[in-house]
Amino acid sequence: MLRLLTFIFLISLSADGWAQKSLAWPVLGMTTYDQDPNSGQFFPKFPSILESQFEGEEVIIAGYLIPIDVEANTYALSKNPFSSCFFCGNAGPETAIQLKFAKDPGRFATDKYLPIKGVLRLNRNGSGLFFTLTQASIAG
Repeated sequence: MLRLLTFIFLISLSADGWAQKSLAWPVLGMTTYDQDPNSGQFFPKFPSILESQFEGEEVIIAGYLIPIDVEANTYALSKNPFSSCFFCGNAGPETAIQLKFAKDPGRFATDKYLPIKGVLRLNRNGSGLFFTLTQASIAG
């Protein structure tokens, strides 16, 4: 009986280690930023919850796929559809995530709403989007 309980305990620990964390847009929205008046470049200030609980972790978040360069399979995930996304000037930089797919995901229609999982990276250097999901794939 003790072996069975130990086995169940170890399985539950390993299952928690493999599960991705659910990430919500309001958490990303807690990111503030300064903008350089000369270059227009954004410099993010990430909330501690992102740095301590999500950075470097596998997360899952749903949003609208926005093609950046279809030939290079470069996409972003947006909180908003294309007509009101960051790239159209209708939202802030905290509403978009760069996606780096683990393998070629194929083609997607603009504004396809999908859950995506990947490892969250925070971009502190002011170039590119604030957030990147590496090893990204469609969840589900």
